[in-house]
Amino acid sequence: MIEQVKINIKEQLIASNMTIQQLCKLMRKDRKYIYRITDEVKLNKIVEIAKYIGCEPSELLKGL
Repeated sequence: MIEQVKINIKEQLIASNMTIQQLCKLMRKDRKYIYRITDEVKLNKIVEIAKYIGCEPSELLKGL
């Protein structure tokens, strides 16, 4: 499941012309924040990431 979320995050970043580093800077998180997401990823993290990318949380969860 988490691998699909990571793929979806990367796709949305590309669509938004944004890098993971830029996302983390906007979120005021360590640049490896996205990489540390585990199988226990919480919905509030997905919602926060989607907010900063500028997409819907459902776009990060597609294919699950």
